[in-house]
Amino acid sequence: MSTNAPPEHKKVAERDKHSKTGMQGAPKKGGAGGKGTWGVGGKDDLKPSPNAVDRNDPNYCSDDDDEIVLQKVEEQNPIEAILNEYFASGSVEELSTSVEALNQTDSHEAFVKKSIAAALEKQAYERELVSQMLSTLAGKILSTEKIANGFQRALNSIEDLSLDTPDAVDVLAKFIARAVVDEIIPPSFLKTAEATTPRANEVISLAHALVTEPHRIGRLAHIWGPGDLSSVKRLKEEVQMMLGEFLTTGDVKEADQGVRKLNAPSFYFQLVKQALRFSMSKSSDDRKKISALFSSFNKSGLISGDHFAKGFRSCQEILNDIALDVPNAQTIWNEFVQMAKEEGYLSSDFS
Repeated sequence: MSTNAPPEHKKVAERDKHSKTGMQGAPKKGGAGGKGTWGVGGKDDLKPSPNAVDRNDPNYCSDDDDEIVLQKVEEQNPIEAILNEYFASGSVEELSTSVEALNQTDSHEAFVKKSIAAALEKQAYERELVSQMLSTLAGKILSTEKIANGFQRALNSIEDLSLDTPDAVDVLAKFIARAVVDEIIPPSFLKTAEATTPRANEVISLAHALVTEPHRIGRLAHIWGPGDLSSVKRLKEEVQMMLGEFLTTGDVKEADQGVRKLNAPSFYFQLVKQALRFSMSKSSDDRKKISALFSSFNKSGLISGDHFAKGFRSCQEILNDIALDVPNAQTIWNEFVQMAKEEGYLSSDFS
């Protein structure tokens, strides 16, 4: 290699040499005479610019010096946006339209994989939502092949998924077994699926055991336990028990813990609905206590204003049915809505 650097390289080298002197401030000789220096400016150069900002000027405004900070705003992945909306609404119909609108070549496989990955980090309610969603879309919007490929993608990612969800192996095995029983992927998937890691092999083994055990259909229909959608009856019982104890003890903290133990954040609007229905047959004082409890839940962030609004609307839709047992249900309802608005957990424009 030639040692003669082009002229451009020499200039760079010279500048680098001067930059490493460690000297600060103006160069010696007032900046004149030295090689590579700017030299001495004229008299006019030493005069302040007529437009220069004087920080000692009483009219000086610091806003003129404010730095402009540009922040990068990350766009949400369209599949993640669809899933977040689905977990909040629980509406398969709305989700179906959004999934159909996905136009990427492999979007359906990615959607299945991301649905499972998202459910792994959540609770029984969301996992049941995903199982039911896959069953509903299978053969209509999602083909059996796409669903199977989506499960394969999840299986391929089991090592990474386990980092955030320690029981990912067990949960994914349950998803696969449930999908086989729901007939949205063929039983042969358990033989043809690629399992290239120890955890992946464990997933397939557990799924196979689940689909071959006695009474598997009944067990897998309730694979996600007491927090799934099939346990609405239990949810009603839990809410009634929790509220009954609260009206007896007045212990807000205990009621708060009782709600958290349900492990169904996306299902809280149903809790509100059941609590409203429960309160219809109680005294005016008891309803005030329940309203105060709702207010506490809202202030602590346990139940959002959106969930309260949705719970109230759900209860409003069945008000005529409630009136069969509670003739003055409409009057009680109006009073409760007014309390909710006054205590701030229901919007003032709710009607």
